[in-house]
This record gives sequence, structure tokens and C-alpha cells, in this order.
Amino acid sequence: MENPAQNVNETKVDLGQENEAQEEEHSTVAAASAKETIIDIPASIASSSSSYDTDCSTASSTCCTRQGEHIYMQREAIPATPLPEAEDLGLLKYVHRQHFPWFILVISIIEIAIFAYDRYTMPAQNFGLPVPIPSDSVLVYRPDRRLQVWRFFSYMFLHANWFHLGFNIVIQLFFGIPLEVMHGTARIGVIYMAGVFAGSLGTSVVDSEVFLVGASGGVYALLAAHLANITLNYAHMKSASTQLGSVVIFVSCDLGYALYTQYFDGGAFAKGPQVSYIAHLTGALAGLTIGFLVLKNFGHREYEQLIWWLALGVYCAFTVFAIVFNLINTVTAQLMEEQGEVITQHLLHDLGVS
Repeated sequence: MENPAQNVNETKVDLGQENEAQEEEHSTVAAASAKETIIDIPASIASSSSSYDTDCSTASSTCCTRQGEHIYMQREAIPATPLPEAEDLGLLKYVHRQHFPWFILVISIIEIAIFAYDRYTMPAQNFGLPVPIPSDSVLVYRPDRRLQVWRFFSYMFLHANWFHLGFNIVIQLFFGIPLEVMHGTARIGVIYMAGVFAGSLGTSVVDSEVFLVGASGGVYALLAAHLANITLNYAHMKSASTQLGSVVIFVSCDLGYALYTQYFDGGAFAKGPQVSYIAHLTGALAGLTIGFLVLKNFGHREYEQLIWWLALGVYCAFTVFAIVFNLINTVTAQLMEEQGEVITQHLLHDLGVS
């Protein structure tokens, strides 16, 4: 005859082994499933709350099962949103933060206002004909007044005629606004003013007898900055080839026109002010080099660090050389002027003229 106590013990052992096997199977299934989250809730807590049901409902994403002294709540995990790649973080930041083009709009309004004022105060002229800008204007760049440093920048506010003004305004709005929206006011302001400064510096070195007006140096700096932007962020731009083509076509046509009017006395305004191609070239050089230095780079690559240092070296070398050249020429001109006055006084004295 079997002992009842022994049967009870064997039953307990069998139930314990069965529970352990079920727990191991449950933990294995839960670990293998990436769509479930398991929360272990003690039965003592679960029994005190009616919100935990031991029935599993297929219509619900939550299922609770009782195993011994514990209740396991299985909940389907919410699919994780994939994180952006590291090189895309800059583009996402740009998408969420765009800049209002304050600089381009304000500088364009100022240029129009100053031209309109000069036009209003000057004698009546036919539309499109050159406006007689006085050479003694405090805004005109003059190589014989290099010590008046503001002239290296202020010449951009004067234009020869409506065509000259309108052409510069349209181009800087068309090419400048997208750059400023993407890269910010400060960066585009630096590029534009660097182009203006480089235009007067280059003219002072190559065409040292030329008076200079117009914002073409800044406009060409914006055009060249587009080339720098395309070089840095080509892989992240949808229409990079189109933008590159438009810049190249425009620069080629305008530069060809400038060279033609400079050397062959042709063009619609041949009898008026000639185009300073040196200001265009040096402004573009400044825009390209400064663009590599200050524009945002959304995809950093190893060779771009070399481009950065090369651009910095080229811009610094050009600027330092032009500044030193202007200083030497200024000092030399003053010495020659003083010597000329002394020689003139000696001649007058020898001739007996007081």
C-alpha cells in the first residue's frame, strides 16, 4: 500500500519540476522575441488589484500569465524609430533652423536708397545713361586717397546707372538669399564684405589709376561662395549640378563681357564707365576662399581639411600682399609729392618768383 504522504511529496516534486520547466520555457520565448517586453509582478501585488487579468486576450497588446507566485505581463514593444546617421545630423539641424536673409535684403535696400538719392540730386538723365558721379565723393574708391580706409568698402554703395544697379541687385538677391537662408546672416555678411574689400584691393594693385564704384566685388563673392558650398555639400544637395551650371554660365558670360568692353571698346556702354574685371576676379577669389572657411559643412571628409588650410593660406597671402603694396605706394607717393613741392619751390626761387 502506497504511503499518502509519499504521494503528496512526489506530486509536489512533479509540480515543482513542471513549474520550473514552464518558467524556463517562458523566459526562453520572451528572450527570443524582440517584440515583447516582460514585467515580473509578484502575485501578492497582483491579487490586490483587479486590473491584472490572468486571461490572455488576442485583441490586446498586453497579456498576463500566472506562474507560481509571480504574474508575467507581456506587452508588445513599440517599434523603435531609427536614428539618423551622424553625417545627417547637420542637415536635420538645418531643416529645423532656417535663417531669414536680413543681410542681403538690408544691403540691397541701402544700395537702392543711396543710388536714388544721388539720382535725385543730380541733373536729369535719360534712363540707363551713366550718372555723373563726382570724383570727389567721399564714397568713391580713389587710389590717390588710400589712407581714407572707408573708401575700400564704401564704393559698393555707388553705381554708374540703373542697369548697373539693377543687375547687381538681382544677382545678389537670386544667389545670396538661398545661401543666407542656409548658412546664416553672419557668414554671408563676412563673405560679401570680404569680396567688396578684395575688389578694391585688387584694383589698387593692378589698375592703380582707376576710380571704382559698384557692388560687383560682393556679388562675385556670393557667386564663388556657391561653388564652395557645392564642393563642401555636393552629396547632400538635390540640385547641385543645376546650381553649378547656372553659376558657371553666368560668370562666363559676365566675365567675357567685362573683358570685351575693357580691351575692344565694345558693348552697349562703351562710352561710359568700363567694367572692372579685376574687381570681379578678386571678389570671386575672396568669396571662394572665405566660403571654404566659414560656410557650414554637412559632410566632413578628410580632404576638406586640406582645402580649408589651402583657402586660408591663399586669402591671407593675397590680402597681406595687397595691403603692403598699398602702404608702400602711399608712402612713396607722399615722398614724391613732398620732393616735387621742394623742387618746384627751388625752381621758382631761381627764377626770382616768390
